[in-house]
Amino acid sequence: MRIPRRLQIGITGVFHKMWRGHNREHVLDSRAEKEAYLNSLDKSFSEEIKQHVQWHSYCLMGNHTHEVDRLVVDNKGCLEASIVQFSAWMRNGHSRYGAWYNRRHKRQGKVAYDRPKTEELENEWKVLKEMFYCDANPVRAGMVSHPSRYPHSSHLFYAQGKTNRFTRLLTPPPAYMALGRTAEERRRRYRSLCDLYLRQEGLKQDAPSEEESSEETLREEFVMALYGIDIRGAPPP
Repeated sequence: MRIPRRLQIGITGVFHKMWRGHNREHVLDSRAEKEAYLNSLDKSFSEEIKQHVQWHSYCLMGNHTHEVDRLVVDNKGCLEASIVQFSAWMRNGHSRYGAWYNRRHKRQGKVAYDRPKTEELENEWKVLKEMFYCDANPVRAGMVSHPSRYPHSSHLFYAQGKTNRFTRLLTPPPAYMALGRTAEERRRRYRSLCDLYLRQEGLKQDAPSEEESSEETLREEFVMALYGIDIRGAPPP
């Protein structure tokens, strides 16, 4: 039985979303298809929806996507209206992409496996770690040696400040803003934490450079930053 969306993302309102092609088909193989997918979400991301949903990050693979999103709590502390708006965004955006893909390939039928899978994130540390998980997907798949070499994710936006017509839709999460007082400091710490994550996952074999903080220092800095701006959540011990 399908679990109602409000029970999947109805506590913190922050979640990792994954959308997959029907039968795991590579419906996002080409650059044109990846851009069409993002464009479909862009066209469906109305001003009303933006008041209820924040789009933090994305990574597009050949047959699936990863995104991190946040629902905005209303003045009564509820998420119901935002859940409705998020569902409308996904329904309209994915339908738009499905129609485009079928026209392009002169086919009919399902493009998506099912509605997007959503996994709630418990705290701000989990938000940042999930962004690293998404960034690392092309490395896990053997497509590139480092997330910075993959153009179809938001990694370059957060790590280097590079923008495109889709990154303007993104809202940096509080966990990212807590990484530093300046944009360059945030980018540097994001790069260091992401590389630390890659090493922990066995996806990067080199040792940290002298300029990089140690794992212990990074964790301490991140915890202090989070609590310094009153954000709940911390790295596991």
